[in-house]
Amino acid sequence: MELILTNDMIHVATDWWGFSATLVAGVLTAIATMAAVIYTNNRTKKQLKEQNIKFENERKEEFKQSKYVVIKPMLLLTSFTGVLDRLIVQNDYSRTLLFSGVDGFDFFDDVEKRSIQRCRMLLIENKTDINISEVVIGTRTTLRNMNTDKLWTYSTDNSASFLRGHESIIIRIADQTQYEQILSMNADKIPSTLNFECRVEYSTLANQRITYVYEIEICNDRRIEVKKDGIENVVDLSQKVTVTPTIFRNLQDAISGIDRIEYSWEKMGQAQMRGILSQYNPQSPEQSKTLNDESDTDKKSQ
Repeated sequence: MELILTNDMIHVATDWWGFSATLVAGVLTAIATMAAVIYTNNRTKKQLKEQNIKFENERKEEFKQSKYVVIKPMLLLTSFTGVLDRLIVQNDYSRTLLFSGVDGFDFFDDVEKRSIQRCRMLLIENKTDINISEVVIGTRTTLRNMNTDKLWTYSTDNSASFLRGHESIIIRIADQTQYEQILSMNADKIPSTLNFECRVEYSTLANQRITYVYEIEICNDRRIEVKKDGIENVVDLSQKVTVTPTIFRNLQDAISGIDRIEYSWEKMGQAQMRGILSQYNPQSPEQSKTLNDESDTDKKSQ
């Protein structure tokens, strides 16, 4: 503003340019402040949303990890009587499911075959406390005579609705024909190879489908080469996998009528007696095996 002095009067002249500039500056400041507040609010909302998404993803990942189960197959060389002995002596009450192929369960239901056959078996055990479901197991075994290149094949496809924690599945690697051919070729010193492939698929409680692949090669029934042993694939599922359970034997049923304590003490007594006899009358491994077989035979005849 500008003051103008006249005779007895004072005239005040308004500085419209300055007033306009101040007004415009105030409006611009208000707009900038409002824009800053809006930007800050949007930025804060975006950060909160990102944090919520990150927290939700971490929570889902932790849940998946807590329900993650790895089923690692293990190779066994024993008779089925040895498997039953292990269940009794170790006082194991968990289900042990024995699956078979198209040839049925003659290899197990026949008492003589059950006790005499020392065959290779695959043990698939859930060593965790977490259940899994929709278990599908496919196997393929190929025995090859290296001199004639003749092949004997054996395949199985089995499934189970669920497998609880600490329960296990047993599957034969070779069928009766292959087993007899292996013994024959070993006796005649004929070189042979046995290729075994196993694919296990199962679902976890976190709705994940896991595929585990196990592949080995056995030369002359002795040297074992592991070709594959690990998880091949893990996928998220939106719905359950439908499986039709196949027939199996629960090995606990085969020992349900046996007094575990009495049986275990009997086994311990036999082991101690063999140890004492070996000190006074050392025997060759073949003689020791004959003594064991005779003891088992006497026990069956009683």
